[in-house]
Amino acid sequence: MIHYHAIVKGRVQGVGFRYFVQGEAVNRGMKGWVRNTDEGHVELKVEGEQQKVIDFLETVRKGSPFSKVTDMQMEPLTELAHYQDFRIRS
Repeated sequence: MIHYHAIVKGRVQGVGFRYFVQGEAVNRGMKGWVRNTDEGHVELKVEGEQQKVIDFLETVRKGSPFSKVTDMQMEPLTELAHYQDFRIRS
């Protein structure tokens, strides 16, 4: 199991991007959360099996049909949070 924190920049607010991220996470069995930031970005934390998390993050980097990701900063975290599900936070 691995745990990642990511900030996604670009046209990612107001285009259903959080729902896209949540759907991808749930379909892949990921746990964690996603939310909009005050700066106009999207922030997420995700836990899961290593290859599944890597594949998930690559899909997030590509974006949804209505979004345009221009940058994505990712950081591995050393401790697991043991999330119960994958949620959209406000």
